[in-house]
Amino acid sequence: MSRKSAAGAQDRRIAIAGAGIGGLALAARLARLGHSPVVFEARGEVAAVGEGIFLTLAPNGMNGLRLVEADAAVEAAGIDTTGIEIRGSSGKRLNLADQSDHRTVFGAPSITLGRGELAALLLERARQAGADVRFDAAVAAVDAGSDGVVVRLADGSAFDADMLVAADGLRSTVRNQIFPGYPQPAYTGLIGTGGTAEADIEPTGGMMRMTFGDHAFFGYIRPAGGPVYWFNSYPAEESGIGRIADPVAYARGIGALHAGDPEPNARILAAVGRLERNYPVYDMPALPAWHSGRVVLLGDAAHAIGPHTGQGASMAIEDAMVLAACLDAEAAPETAFARYEALRRRRVEQVVRLTRRLGSQKRASGWLSVRIRDLLLPLVIPFGIRAGRKLFAYRVDRDPVICSADEREG
Repeated sequence: MSRKSAAGAQDRRIAIAGAGIGGLALAARLARLGHSPVVFEARGEVAAVGEGIFLTLAPNGMNGLRLVEADAAVEAAGIDTTGIEIRGSSGKRLNLADQSDHRTVFGAPSITLGRGELAALLLERARQAGADVRFDAAVAAVDAGSDGVVVRLADGSAFDADMLVAADGLRSTVRNQIFPGYPQPAYTGLIGTGGTAEADIEPTGGMMRMTFGDHAFFGYIRPAGGPVYWFNSYPAEESGIGRIADPVAYARGIGALHAGDPEPNARILAAVGRLERNYPVYDMPALPAWHSGRVVLLGDAAHAIGPHTGQGASMAIEDAMVLAACLDAEAAPETAFARYEALRRRRVEQVVRLTRRLGSQKRASGWLSVRIRDLLLPLVIPFGIRAGRKLFAYRVDRDPVICSADEREG
């Protein structure tokens, strides 16, 4: 338990829109600090903990989970990802990012696990701590005043709150209402998909193997005794995204994109019979502010982090831990929100810039652009590896601005 909160900071009604990674992490942390958060999620519980493919939590994200005692459970559920091997379209190794030292150097390993598994663990931690998480409770409208917020739900009911945290994702309903003039997410030209496959390939021993192919980017990892976890991204027009009309034909099309890849990429995809959906990658211009009055943005609602740095979930977890600390320390919500944004904006913008730079290498299409990309990759990849390690070094669980003295000593 943290130190005593600032005068008047406890017993406030803190509403959270969205039960994604950031919203659940925030609820779990606030509840552990003695607050009573209420989470509103539009999806049902089964959908909320089942959506998405898988992700890799970097050491900075894993260290953030330590503040809600979820790190050990996540590590037990996932794959200790000890390295990333990057290959070109010919199969030649371009680089190897050794991650076997992450626990020693950064205090935690990199762990790959299903997004739904992570969401389920955070939901469990939030409920154990006393958070109220409500599913099938879509936020339809928000009335924000100087002394509170009324959260109006799609079923016609309303909830009076002292403040509202918008953790409702890239297409945030709350952000669009509170900041109607803000820019909308922009499609980057890349679509991704992925899943698991029972392909007959050797376990990778904790290595994530990635290929810059002639037509698409591909990555996979296989634990001993488990299925292959795979993903890809490819340049495409912004059409036919989301749910797939013909999952069998779509799976065949994805396989065709990688037919010329080095093995075992095509063999993995031959074991994929159908793909139900894909995931377009969006970018978000830097927003002028992340808060207004008693409403604040968190995670993808505030800043879109593409998949290219593997930092989306970790940034949402960091956001949650910092915002919880600020709310615990400051009696006035507006002061807490300003402190949170000041602490987070510079770091997040560094990640966004790196993500854009790395993502640009995956948009190559056509013979000439692919050849130019292959010439540049040996220069670009080492930069990305060094930049990634700098990101891993931050430990929100040891930041003296974030943690109370008793937590640091623990």
